[in-house]
Amino acid sequence: MTPPAHVPRAARARGALLVAIVELALVLTAAAPLAPGVWATDPSPDATASGGPLDPSPAASDPPLAPAPSPEPTVEPTPAPPPDPTSTPDPTPTPDPAPSPEPTVEPTPAPPSVAPTPSPTPASPSVAPSGGLRVSHAWVDRVDDAGTIVTRGPLDAPLLGIARFEVHRVRFQLVNDGDTPRVLAATLEWAANPVVGWAAVPVVDPVLDVPFYVASDAGRGFRVAASPLAVDALRLGDLVGAGTLPVAGVSGSGVNPVSVTLPPGSHTEVEFAVRATQSADWLGAYAFRLADGAEPLAGAAAGVQLRARPAPRLSPGQRSGVRVADPLPRYPLVGSGLAGTTALNAAPAVTAAAATFTSPHTAYALTTDACAACHTTHAGRNRLLLTAIAPQASLCLTCHDGSGASTDVASAWTDPRLPPNDPDTASWFSHPAREPSGHTSDRGEEFGGVLERHAECADCHQPHNADGAPPIGTADGWTASGALRGAAGVAVTNGAANASPSYTWQATSAFEYQLCFKCHSGYTDLPAPDPLRPSRWALDKAIELNPANVSYHPIEAPGKNQSPAMALSLSGTSPAKLWTFDPSSTIRCLNCHGDASLANPAAPPAPDSRLANHAGPNRGLLIAPYRDRILKGSTEAYAATDFALCYTCHAEAPMVDDSGDPRLDTNFSFHGFHLTSLALTGTGALDIDTDGGGRGNALCSECHFRTHGTTYAVDGQAPAVGLVNFAPVVGPNDGTITFVPATPTAFGSCTLTCHGKPHDGYLYARGP
Repeated sequence: MTPPAHVPRAARARGALLVAIVELALVLTAAAPLAPGVWATDPSPDATASGGPLDPSPAASDPPLAPAPSPEPTVEPTPAPPPDPTSTPDPTPTPDPAPSPEPTVEPTPAPPSVAPTPSPTPASPSVAPSGGLRVSHAWVDRVDDAGTIVTRGPLDAPLLGIARFEVHRVRFQLVNDGDTPRVLAATLEWAANPVVGWAAVPVVDPVLDVPFYVASDAGRGFRVAASPLAVDALRLGDLVGAGTLPVAGVSGSGVNPVSVTLPPGSHTEVEFAVRATQSADWLGAYAFRLADGAEPLAGAAAGVQLRARPAPRLSPGQRSGVRVADPLPRYPLVGSGLAGTTALNAAPAVTAAAATFTSPHTAYALTTDACAACHTTHAGRNRLLLTAIAPQASLCLTCHDGSGASTDVASAWTDPRLPPNDPDTASWFSHPAREPSGHTSDRGEEFGGVLERHAECADCHQPHNADGAPPIGTADGWTASGALRGAAGVAVTNGAANASPSYTWQATSAFEYQLCFKCHSGYTDLPAPDPLRPSRWALDKAIELNPANVSYHPIEAPGKNQSPAMALSLSGTSPAKLWTFDPSSTIRCLNCHGDASLANPAAPPAPDSRLANHAGPNRGLLIAPYRDRILKGSTEAYAATDFALCYTCHAEAPMVDDSGDPRLDTNFSFHGFHLTSLALTGTGALDIDTDGGGRGNALCSECHFRTHGTTYAVDGQAPAVGLVNFAPVVGPNDGTITFVPATPTAFGSCTLTCHGKPHDGYLYARGP
C-alpha cells in the first residue's frame, strides 16, 4: 500500500510501535484460530513470548459461565506441545480438568514487568511474576450516545454484529488473589482471528490498516480521560468468589494504557471506549486482551465480530434524468483571453435556429395599431408611453398570467406559498419585478456601482428582440436563450485565481451568466457582509466562478474534477434527478436557480428548457430544496429532500453508503457516514454560522460551504479541490483547519474539529 500523503506525528509514532510489535509477534507466534465462546489468554511462558494466541472454549451459544475458582497455587499446568503448522487446529479444544503437576522443575521468578524466559515447564501462578493477578472475565458492551450501556455483552464470549464507527466498551475483570499489591499499566491489545500477532490499540484517531482505536468519545462529547469506575458500577462485583474485595476501577476514553492499582485480595474492572474503523473487515472477528505494559495478563479475552456490509438504502423513486448532449461544441469567440474565460463582447459565431415561435412583440408596420396594445401616444402612463403604471410588470402580467400569453409567470408571484423576501436575513424568494423601482432603461449602465438594484422585466427581457431560440451548451458556458435576446449584461475577462476580473458592460448578453453578472458580481455595489453571518453574504459570482480558481461549479468552463468518480456521480440515479451531465459539461445558472415548478423528476425538463427564475418557494430561487443554514438535530434522520438540489445532477448512492468502503462513484468514501450515521454525536448549536456547533448528521453545506467556488472560504482556509471549504461551524484542531485531498497513490486527510469531534489528520482513501 502506498504511504499516505499526511500522517500526524502521534499516528506515526503509534504506527512505528505497532509495526515493531507485529513484526516481533510474526516471528514468535504460531497461528491459532479463534472460535466463538470463552476466549482466554494462555498464561504459559510460551504463549507470553509468542504474543499470546487465544485458547477457544465453549461456543457462543452456550450460556455465560460462572467465574472460575481461583487456581490452586500448588498445581502447575502441563505445557501444551507447540502447534503443528501443518495441522488444522481443533476449533473447540477441551481443557484438561486435572493437569499433571511437575514437581521436579522449579521456575526462577523474574522481576515484575519483564517477560519470563520460555521454559518447557510453565511457572506456577502462585510464584510467577504475575503474583496471582489474572483476568477473570471479559466482555464488550454496546453504548448509546450518552455513554449509557444499552446492551451488555455476553461474558467471555464475542459480541456479534457490531458495525464500523460505532463506539463500544471493552471491559475486563481483574483479580489479584495474591499477597502483594499490584500497580499495572493496563494496556488494551487487539488481534485478528486467526491470531497472528497482538498489538496495542492506538488512541484518539484511527490509524491506517488498524481496525480499532481507543476513542475519545465514550458517549456524546469528546474528551481524553481516564475516569474512576466506582465500586457500585462494577458489573461483576457480586459474582467473584469469596476471598477478594471490590475496589474502584478505571474507564479510559482516548487513553491506552491506564494505570490500575489492585491491593492483595481484591478485584476490579477496567474498560476502554473502542471504535471500529474503516479497516475493520465486514464479518471479521477480532479479539482484545489486557496486558501490563508489554506483558500479557493471563485469563479471559474479549471479542467482537462485525456485521455483514450494509447495503446502501436508496430513497424511493430513483430517476436517471435527461441526458445532456455530448460532447459540447466549442464556438469560436471574438477576442482573446485566458482559456475558459469570456472575452469582451464575445458572442458565439454559430447560434441555434429559433424554434417555431411567433412573437407578438415583433416590429410592426406604420399602418398597424398593434403597438397600441402596450403603448399609447397621448395617454401613456409610464416610461416609453406604456399604457400601464409602473412597474413594468403591471403591464407585462396582464398577458403573462395565462390569459393572453402562452407563458404564465404571474402565478409564480401570486402563489400563496411564496415566502416574502427578507433582506435582513438575505432570504430571497423572488426577483422584485412587481415592486416600484428607479428603473429607467437597461440600455444604459444603470447597475454599475449601484447598491440598491432592481429587477424590472426589461432588465432581463427585450420584448422586441425575443424569439424562441434555446440556449446552447458550449465549453465557454451556455449561450443566452431567445427569451433573453437583446438584454444587456456584463462580460468579464478573468485573471488569476481569487482575483477580480475586468468587467465590461455590453448591450447584449452573449452568455446566460453575463446577464446574471449584471447584478450579482463586483460590477455593482454588493451589500456589506455581516461578519457574524457568512452564510448570508452576497458575494461576487464572477470571482467565485473564475475558471482559474482551484475549484468552482462549471458555469464559464468545464470543472477541474475530470475523474471517473465524478463521471459516475453525474451518471447515477437519485430521487430528484433532472439532468445527466458529464465532467466535460458546462451548466447553466438556471440549472440551480430555476423554475421550481418544472423540477419534476418523473418528467424532467430538457437541459435547454426555459427555466426562468422569477419566483419560487426555495430561498435563493433554487430549483429544488437545499438545506444549508440550520443544522440537523441529534435525533434527525437523513432525508433526501434536504439535498434535492444536489441530487438534480449527482447520484444519491455514495451519499447513503455508510460502510466507509471506497466506491467508484466518489473520491471520498465517508460521504454516506457523515450524512446518515453521525446522529447523536454532538451538543452544539444548530446555526451553521456558530463556531463549534452541530449535533447530528451532517449537511452538504458543512463541508461545501461556498458552492459556486472556493474563493471565499471562511476562517482562513486555503482553497481546496472538490468544492471543499468548511462552514463556520467547523473549527480548528490545535489551531488548524486543513483538508488534504486523496490521490490515486496517496491518502487524504482532514485536520479540524466538527460537531465537537476532533480530527487530527483523519485519513481516507479515494475510490478503488
